[in-house]
Amino acid sequence: MQTREAYVKDLIRRRYRHHAGDGTWGGRARAVRAGYDPAVLETLPAAVVERWSGCGNVVVDAPLTDVAVIVDLGAGGGLDGLLLAAAPGRPLVVAVDLSPEMLAPPESSDDRLLRVAGDFEHLPIADGVADIVTANAALNLALDPAAAFAEAMRILRPGGRLHICDLVRDGDLPAELMADPLAWSTSLGGVLPEDELVAVIAAAGFIDITVAGHRPFEPVVAVRIDAAKPSFSSPEPSRGLQS
Repeated sequence: MQTREAYVKDLIRRRYRHHAGDGTWGGRARAVRAGYDPAVLETLPAAVVERWSGCGNVVVDAPLTDVAVIVDLGAGGGLDGLLLAAAPGRPLVVAVDLSPEMLAPPESSDDRLLRVAGDFEHLPIADGVADIVTANAALNLALDPAAAFAEAMRILRPGGRLHICDLVRDGDLPAELMADPLAWSTSLGGVLPEDELVAVIAAAGFIDITVAGHRPFEPVVAVRIDAAKPSFSSPEPSRGLQS
């Protein structure tokens, strides 16, 4: 018998498989509302832009100097991945998504963007290879957030950084929504209160956690979260919330 975890992940995979073939998903309009430059979007393949389903601009404020490898979790059609791969120094971007169909828009190619089908709770990536881990409205899809952030920590090098946009809730969502497996595939089932999400990130070992850019994303709130993996020389890591 299929477990609930396998069932929910299959729902998520099927939802995004469907949207991979839907050219009218409205990603461009959502990206503009989230702060992406329309002129920059015009330079990207339409299929990539229309597949975008993030909740913020994860690229705009990420410090990308002296960065060699970026892992983008829940990468979807690759809009953020393409922008990250075009950053100064041309870092290698490993784009990971649960739905293989989302990863392969035929119009898109970049030799610095490597697409990998995988589960970010069990990443097929070696320890300590990434300078930066990014995610955009993706980690809220994790059925086990602790495992997802532990994996992000594992693949980061010492001193590496986490830059994500994600969703948080202020109070309880309707009980029927939280209990509905379909809610997970529409990004709401895994949304945590902000303090709980910060606690999960801190428990994974991240330090210098900041939460900012709160923006209504009905019925929840979109935020930007930045954090770091301690370097070998970090004697007294600070795990406090800043905002």
